[in-house]
Amino acid sequence: MKKIELLLPAGNLDNLRAAVNNGADAVYLGMSKFNARMGADNFNENNISSIIKYCHDRNVKVYVTFNTLIKNTEIKDWLKQISIVNSAKADAIIIQDVCMIEILKKNFPKLPIHLSTQSAMMNSQSIPKGVERVILPRELSISQVKNISKNFETEAFVHGALCISYSGICLFSSMVGDRSGNRGRCAQPCRKKYNNKYLLSTKDLCLLEKIPELIEAGISSLKVEGRLKSPLYVGTVARIYRKYIDMYYDKKFKVDSKDINTLKLVFNREFTTGFLYNDSIVDPRQPMNRGLFIGVAKDGVLLLREPLKVGEGVGVWINDKVIGFKIKSIVLIDNKKVTSVKAGDKIKFNYDGPVYKTSSDLTVDLGDDIKIKKEIVQISDVKTPEIKNKENDDSLKLFAKVYNKKSAIATNADVIYYDILKDDCAKVKEMIKQGKFFVYTPRVLSDEEVILIKDKIDEVNPDGVLVSNPGLLKVLDKKYEIHLDYNFNVTNDIDIDSLNGIPIVSPELTLSEIKGLKNKQLICLVHGDSVLMTTKEPIKAPELIDESDRHFKVRKYHSYNEILNCNQIGLFNKIHDLVDLGVKYFFIDTNKEPEKFVRIYKKILSGVKFVDKKIKKGYTTGHYYRSVE
Repeated sequence: MKKIELLLPAGNLDNLRAAVNNGADAVYLGMSKFNARMGADNFNENNISSIIKYCHDRNVKVYVTFNTLIKNTEIKDWLKQISIVNSAKADAIIIQDVCMIEILKKNFPKLPIHLSTQSAMMNSQSIPKGVERVILPRELSISQVKNISKNFETEAFVHGALCISYSGICLFSSMVGDRSGNRGRCAQPCRKKYNNKYLLSTKDLCLLEKIPELIEAGISSLKVEGRLKSPLYVGTVARIYRKYIDMYYDKKFKVDSKDINTLKLVFNREFTTGFLYNDSIVDPRQPMNRGLFIGVAKDGVLLLREPLKVGEGVGVWINDKVIGFKIKSIVLIDNKKVTSVKAGDKIKFNYDGPVYKTSSDLTVDLGDDIKIKKEIVQISDVKTPEIKNKENDDSLKLFAKVYNKKSAIATNADVIYYDILKDDCAKVKEMIKQGKFFVYTPRVLSDEEVILIKDKIDEVNPDGVLVSNPGLLKVLDKKYEIHLDYNFNVTNDIDIDSLNGIPIVSPELTLSEIKGLKNKQLICLVHGDSVLMTTKEPIKAPELIDESDRHFKVRKYHSYNEILNCNQIGLFNKIHDLVDLGVKYFFIDTNKEPEKFVRIYKKILSGVKFVDKKIKKGYTTGHYYRSVE
């Protein structure tokens, strides 16, 4: 029986040493460009060969991350960086953009490709040919993981920080803070206060006790998050998970609570088993490391649940604040001074509230130093497909998403998008007298739901489909005209040419970047709501209000919640800037009076003078006029 792989993060040299020398079978790391943790120290062409040799000499594989979205002007540099790690003998690369697979296979036929969790491969039908491994979304249930793992090599997160949004389709940091999670620069708005609580702040994943079930589910690799964490964290987590993986194969699996406590001590925001086991993943208290809970101090006395020593750090949780300090002295309640106490002892304490141990004398073995030998990196010539200019010769058209029968009938758009899950979908189709009738689909679909939605589409028999989940592209009849929702993250010409359908391009593109696209068979969002987050976590509040008094609406759809931007996009007269670039198709998404806004934009596009000074107040132009990191 082949043992399951233990995969550890390496954000810098010391973290890599900590992982390699404490039980990792493989490490994943990023170069100085194009990786989803640009805040880590990362690696470069001067040291990557030495790094990989160091790992290989110790029987540890190296996977290099290139899991960000790629813009037209970056494609050659992206491929150059991959050429460098290929020549350095990396064991695999991790990518987000599935449209790049064919190019990679042509240029680097022997280099395995792993699909990042940023690719949001939620079902078997989504997974493209040409990849050796799929890193699964953290929102899947254990039964879904088992099902996908029957036919594909899979990797699953088992420990560390969680995203509240499905990875790869989160625009919150981008739209609110101009730093894109899809570009490795997430500003973590989920760790901020909303409605005076940290409603989006997630706990940390810990699946140590679930190792037997994960192995038996057919997963190939257990992955630990943490390229921005300390060497102590990386080494400790590696050592403990290594211990219990080996114990499983030796048929001696039994988790010692002391090891769980050690994991808590090195870093945790409370542990959860996550969506894999239908557990809640949010803790609305402070979004910071808890440490190990050691007791509640009351009336100047702390009854200890865990040992404590002089020199260790503690944090006391008092209402919404945490007071942290090092223990300089310990006094028992009989006034006796000691240097250490055990569980069950009572000591004098100056604060009342829950107390956590936040630091101790834990250490980690980093092993040998890494000797960096500067080598000449062989960069092979990379070939990219020739992209020809492809203008859109069609007339200017408006495509509108509507949310009820009344709006569908009243909205005089060239294409109406209507919810395939609505009971009246087929009836509404018959009532549409002008324009084309498309259905739109959920973003999140399981294997079974892909088939159910496909059957519903065939039953309604629309003119076309606005596809929001890539799994549908494999099963839909070729007779349907296909449009692609913007969660497909289309950012370059290769994406447009490769995908089977006309895409609503990424809202993260600027006007100048859209101008640079040679293929103008595309759609731009010009008015309405932007979906910032798609999350499986229940959110009971109808809106989230941040500390700047911005209101983010929450809406339930299908099996998930969507968080909408505080301001709708509204280009109004500025839509002419897109027309001047050769864009002909425009997307409107608003549940309030879509018929009114279609009329307004038709008027603007027809050349009739329209004064938008008053109406455009409160709207945003998104990233069209401001770039995102």
